[in-house]
Amino acid sequence: MRNRLIFLLAIIFGLAAALGTYSYLENLKRTYRTSGHFARVAIAKREIAARTVISGEMLEFKEMPVEYVLPGTVVDVKDAAGKIAVTDIYPGELILSSKLVARSDVAAGLAAKVEKGRRAISIPVNNITALHGLINTGDRVDVLVTFNAPDEQKAPVTSTIIQNVPVLAVDGNLEGGGGSKQELQTVTIMVEPVEAQQIALAVQHGSIQLALRSPDDVEVVPVLTSRLEHLVR
Repeated sequence: MRNRLIFLLAIIFGLAAALGTYSYLENLKRTYRTSGHFARVAIAKREIAARTVISGEMLEFKEMPVEYVLPGTVVDVKDAAGKIAVTDIYPGELILSSKLVARSDVAAGLAAKVEKGRRAISIPVNNITALHGLINTGDRVDVLVTFNAPDEQKAPVTSTIIQNVPVLAVDGNLEGGGGSKQELQTVTIMVEPVEAQQIALAVQHGSIQLALRSPDDVEVVPVLTSRLEHLVR
């Protein structure tokens, strides 16, 4: 009987101690919150592979004492959503700004600049077809193709097959790129999938020329195919 009483008292004291500890920690937490010493930090809900675009659904926010918050820790979803993971991020890992890069940043690479549903394709060029290296990344261009018409005469014709598309890169340069002293070799543009096919066909069976647009001119206008007889008035 006495042993049972001792056992019950041990349980009671143990529960009291646990309850006291829990109450102390909760009071401490409330004190931190009241004094502003807690911060909400972003944590990965699941594994985020490198090169993945971050969305809000991938993150959860937990409170942490500010003295344990690392510099550069993401504390707002807007500081992470839409950016790209530089390295793998594992479940429960703090989201640090140093592990993210904006899509517009050169470090994000070419793929980050390609809009959903569109494609990047490089066109072989020279100083004549690429305006003597004066085309810059960020410019907008039309794509003209000269080829032999698929009719009985097989005469050469020129057609504007694509209008108002952005230049993503000049040679291997994702920023700047104009005014190069060396002759350009490629210009990379962003197009629709079917336009990428047309460019691939034009590269193999025609000659491509780029026409530079004004920054404030985005209108797509109907342009008739030009033939040799159009050069004679």
